[in-house]
Amino acid sequence: MKKHDAVLWFLFVVFVVIRVTCTMPYWIILSAETCGLAISLLVKAKMPSAKSVTLSVAFAVIGTAAYLGYQRNPWILLYGLRAGIPTLLCSLAVFSVMEKRAGLELLAKNGKHPVMKSILIALLLGAVLSVINFLISGEEPCFEFSWWKLLLCLNPAIYEEMACRAIFFAFCIWHSDGTMKAFQKFTMYFMACVPHAAVHGYPIKETIVLCVLFGLPFTILQKKRDITSAMISHGLVDAVRFMVTGI
Repeated sequence: MKKHDAVLWFLFVVFVVIRVTCTMPYWIILSAETCGLAISLLVKAKMPSAKSVTLSVAFAVIGTAAYLGYQRNPWILLYGLRAGIPTLLCSLAVFSVMEKRAGLELLAKNGKHPVMKSILIALLLGAVLSVINFLISGEEPCFEFSWWKLLLCLNPAIYEEMACRAIFFAFCIWHSDGTMKAFQKFTMYFMACVPHAAVHGYPIKETIVLCVLFGLPFTILQKKRDITSAMISHGLVDAVRFMVTGI
């Protein structure tokens, strides 16, 4: 087992132990771990370009401001920093790795009309998963459109995709030296999928369902297509849920 793989599995075990034995917010634990990964990458890969720094700051601001969709109180922004700070650090690290290594893209560039393809794929997957999400929820539909709810869905779309998923891809890609064996690939996909599903706090059966039906598609989409398509798809699923069944 490579040293970086061992680090990830150690962090996962720590997370699971805390998840099972403590009642503290699981998001804080995962964010602390991914922030640690981000800082270690920034030490080695250094800061990304000025353009990427600007985009990272924008992601952090949006991820924080999105909490206003939950509560129209400026003090909620202080709470929102729990997402804003990890988003900033992880975005900086992810972009730095992207600029120096292949294997992860913010927006696909190959083929004809790559941007349009990413958007269409994201909308199609998001629509399918939205239907599945509603059917398994067992809740009665109660549609209520709200711009505030649309604002709120930007938080999971950005924060969760950058600070709970892309950072694991970036960490594994940076330490892979351009090649990955089967176990390294398994570790990369596992870490980009399972911790994010487990952090929601559901019992194990529901966590497995969440992981398979939602976490895995977003993970594959992010790695095989681009981060933007995963963000759009993830945001759409939450937007539909907020509008149809409430926050």
